[in-house]
Amino acid sequence: MMSPSAYADAGLKLRPGSFGSGTEGAWQSKQGLPDSKGNARHALYLQKFTATETVAAAYAVVDNLEGLAADELTDLSWEHRNDGWCGAGAPRWNIVVQGEPAEPYTLFLGCAAATHTFPHPGWTKDSYTGDDILEIGAANSGNGDNLADIQAGTIVALYILFDEGTTLNGLPYGPGFVYLDNITVNDKVFTGPMDNGKH
Repeated sequence: MMSPSAYADAGLKLRPGSFGSGTEGAWQSKQGLPDSKGNARHALYLQKFTATETVAAAYAVVDNLEGLAADELTDLSWEHRNDGWCGAGAPRWNIVVQGEPAEPYTLFLGCAAATHTFPHPGWTKDSYTGDDILEIGAANSGNGDNLADIQAGTIVALYILFDEGTTLNGLPYGPGFVYLDNITVNDKVFTGPMDNGKH
């Protein structure tokens, strides 16, 4: 099984997309912090310009992480631009872990509950690290009693989901978008599409 640091060089890719009306998930230039290469200043833009209740979302899937031991997922973070949304449920990390049950667990890590630091003006870093990743994710998803099984499991999927819109129950809710940058999975940092692995 690969070590966590090996995954940084194993071709991890961040693949944005969306489904449903009023949504968009894509890298945009001139909206973010400095990139690892060039001066395009990409940021990952996630948008839902519709009601929160509408089945629609923007997302970004982390490919090629499958098979990593769940307890070796040690760093999940991003920086969000402060004009966008950071709610309890969006943007959020969804971690799908295969333990002993036939059905895998889906763990949730929302933006608002992350540890917040402020490394760049106008941006907030939202981090989950170490044991907190699985413990908080298990508690949030109602699987706290299965934590040991989750910790012994393997990663099936990892993705960022943005599914909170501009209204909730007919009332104004949020701006319906967020810009993310310096998206980090263990030792791998995505600053733009140029960071999509070596393969």
